[in-house]
Amino acid sequence: MPRSAVRQGDETITPRQWVARLNGRDLAPPASGPPSGVGVAMFRFPGLPERLVLPPLDAHYISFTLAGSLVIERDLGRELERAGFRPGMSLILPAGRENAWRWNHGTDELHLYVAPAWLGEVALGAGVAAPQLIERFAFQDPVLSSLARALIEERRQAGIGGALYRHALEQAIGLRLLREHCSVAPMPLRAGLAPSRLRRVRELVDQHLDRDLTIEDMADAAGLSRAHFARSFRTATGQTPYAYLRAERIARVRTLLTGSSHPIGDIAVLTGFRSQSHLARVFRNATGLTPVEYRRLR
Repeated sequence: MPRSAVRQGDETITPRQWVARLNGRDLAPPASGPPSGVGVAMFRFPGLPERLVLPPLDAHYISFTLAGSLVIERDLGRELERAGFRPGMSLILPAGRENAWRWNHGTDELHLYVAPAWLGEVALGAGVAAPQLIERFAFQDPVLSSLARALIEERRQAGIGGALYRHALEQAIGLRLLREHCSVAPMPLRAGLAPSRLRRVRELVDQHLDRDLTIEDMADAAGLSRAHFARSFRTATGQTPYAYLRAERIARVRTLLTGSSHPIGDIAVLTGFRSQSHLARVFRNATGLTPVEYRRLR
């Protein structure tokens, strides 16, 4: 089949629009909840015997073959790539690249869609800048594949601490991409938080210690992105935001144990712990004593 030139000038399309043009059938329910920097999906595609030229995606695309043994042809405008794919094999298409495809058999695919701006924030938090995802074809990364599978399973059937677990998986995916599949630039160290920003964060924690505070809440109070805040906060205080929040909770627990008659279960609620047993575990790790022992000794 003669090759055709890759078209220029098309606007970007979303992953869902891109999949629709390839006649993909959804094998997993759409993710619920707020938008995330990492999208995950699973599709079944019929064979694509005729070459199809598509506009650029607005997100980085990573696919993992789940079922089917097929030959895929990909053209990103420089040279035709052709390779056999079997379960476990992957490819990477960076955002903004026009792309043409053909394959000879149906296949089931697991997809990751990574927002470039989000990956930039992860890079900022890791102390590097300007991540450029590398085009890859017919390769294997078992670690990245396992993370993608864990993420879609969590989105299909959420477990305990679902939002926190998904966030951890997404961060791990971003870091894996930065380590193994990106070119990055060194970034000069940033100054710590301005005193006014740090004061707003401390006031938020002090006034709302009973809430399920997140790094996002603290970053919003500082008026910074999550990654920029986390790095700047550590520079300014020598602690991660989570370590600071945990230390403030323990300090408040000490005060309530010695200066009030609140039951320990109530103290757990007042200081943002999930339960009395959760408080007891964290408090003992920090002090070497259970809350009961601490109150009795003082």
